[in-house]
Amino acid sequence: MRWAGAAALLAAVGTVVAFVLAVRSTQDAVPTALRDCVLDGDAGIVRSAGDLGVRTRADVGDGVIRELGRMQVGDDTAVLLQGSGYRLLVLAGRKSPPLDGDLPLRVYERTNEYALVARELDPMRGVLSGCVELVAAQEA
Repeated sequence: MRWAGAAALLAAVGTVVAFVLAVRSTQDAVPTALRDCVLDGDAGIVRSAGDLGVRTRADVGDGVIRELGRMQVGDDTAVLLQGSGYRLLVLAGRKSPPLDGDLPLRVYERTNEYALVARELDPMRGVLSGCVELVAAQEA
């Protein structure tokens, strides 16, 4: 009986280890690398529309947010947006909403569905664009 119990325990541990390794291998390293760079540069990670703030909501409604550029970062696409005195970085992965159409509105309404959304309140520092370029170079 002891051997049967030990074998069952060993099989359970093996299953857990295999599951953890499978999950780790499917995770995208790009959002993590970008997130770390953004935080190191004192920009902010945005998790919800509430984190975007009143100014962004007004800019979305007024249609003044414009796209500054797009860049492939690994298998993901990074889009840099310019608002009134701030910039947003939107990283779209395989499971993210599309980047076409009214992207500022979609980002505002579905923030948490993107791989990463970040905000820089002092866009002259260039933290977000610098992070995208750095991570893209590392992924190339």
